[in-house]
Amino acid sequence: MSTHYESLHVTEDAPDEVIRASYRVLCLKHHPDTAGDRPQSLRKMQRINDAYATLSDTVRRSDYDAELRRMRNSSSAPPMTAPVHIPAARRRNHERLLSAPFWLRSTLGWLCDARVVLPVVAIIWLVVYWVVSQKQ
Repeated sequence: MSTHYESLHVTEDAPDEVIRASYRVLCLKHHPDTAGDRPQSLRKMQRINDAYATLSDTVRRSDYDAELRRMRNSSSAPPMTAPVHIPAARRRNHERLLSAPFWLRSTLGWLCDARVVLPVVAIIWLVVYWVVSQKQ
């Protein structure tokens, strides 16, 4: 079980300043803009943001600590978060995409990137414009 403290690489008795500093360092390291848009960096960044949102608020942190203590003391520990409900149609599409070959997934990701699509559309538009103007 990974806790918010482990996500931020701090101890459970860390002061707010240490948590804030660790959050900033991890954001610089794992932010999708600086980490090269790797899918795992987006997941890691979301996990870091969730952990910081909980640990930076004193009320939420005390509730989270109480929940951690309760789970460590109980013999059968339920999951820390509620399961996420994904509609069946979306789940099927997601499973289909994950079962696709790597080259297809990477190509689709590449084609969905605005830094690639916008220049390609501009070039296609210029070529079409040039062809049409040559026919007149």
